[in-house]
Amino acid sequence: MTRLSDEHTEDLIRESLEHLAARAPDGAEVRDALAQRSRNRPTMALALVAAAVAIIALGVPLGLRAYTTVTPASPRNADWAVLPYKPGWLPDGFKELSRSAKPYPAPQTRTWSNGEVGQLQLTTTPLDDRRGPWTIAPAPNQIIVHGRVGMVAEVYGNGTMLTWSPDDTYLLSLTLFGVNDPRDVGQRIADEMVRDDRARVAGELRFGRLPADLELSGVNLFMTAGGGATELEATRTGQPAAAAVVTASLRAEPPDSGDATPVPVKVRGADGISLPRRTGRLGTQDETVAVQVEGGRWLTVSGKRDQATLLDIANGVQLIPGDYSWFGKPPE
Repeated sequence: MTRLSDEHTEDLIRESLEHLAARAPDGAEVRDALAQRSRNRPTMALALVAAAVAIIALGVPLGLRAYTTVTPASPRNADWAVLPYKPGWLPDGFKELSRSAKPYPAPQTRTWSNGEVGQLQLTTTPLDDRRGPWTIAPAPNQIIVHGRVGMVAEVYGNGTMLTWSPDDTYLLSLTLFGVNDPRDVGQRIADEMVRDDRARVAGELRFGRLPADLELSGVNLFMTAGGGATELEATRTGQPAAAAVVTASLRAEPPDSGDATPVPVKVRGADGISLPRRTGRLGTQDETVAVQVEGGRWLTVSGKRDQATLLDIANGVQLIPGDYSWFGKPPE
């Protein structure tokens, strides 16, 4: 079982919207045609898909870079770690696997699995109020969720993504993998989506000292064979969508030494290890420092910085109580 990354989520959304934008009719033709139709059609008939595809038409990258600071249409969660929506219904057997969040206005992600091949991923992003060229998805790709138009598309040949806005504040994307009748199942999940505002991405780590050119860019919670794990990401200041420069994690497993030999080093006043840039089971891995902390788990800090910088970050990381009570459960 693998944890879907934020980069993968961003790729999925980008690919589906680009696919639909390429096949969408001309915006002027759509407006002319709609002007001649009955006014009985829902007033939101273009709202979601047009706004989403407009981002592509304007050439603005999706994900973190697509959503600039805007005046909220309605109050948003002040705490970016609070998850605003959850499924009110999921197929039997689906249990939550992971939660991820990035500071506002970036996406938040939750995943569920049935323990076999089925996986569901829900991404929540603040809705941009930008307006641009109005295009809509072809009728077969449209869905209606509580009177609002959304869209559905195949992604990577084996996934189905539904995208819609449940309100004037958030954009939701639900991707289904390995699910029978994914469009019908996805439609029911979308229809029964409910406000949450209680679930949180509450991990066990906080960055203390960071170099002046780095800032927190993400928190990921997931489960391993040894139990709950927390991972923090830091990117260059002002570049939250860029690849992480440094990551810090707390998990049961020690870091993969790959083809390198661990070197003893003091970390947080205890006997830890240092590993140079190396090749391991996951490919090339950055320089790493790690130490076992209370409870026997491993605090690991790695990234594209020298050993002294990584040690300083590791020494400043704060260990705090975390919440993994949601793992392996259906939405409550």
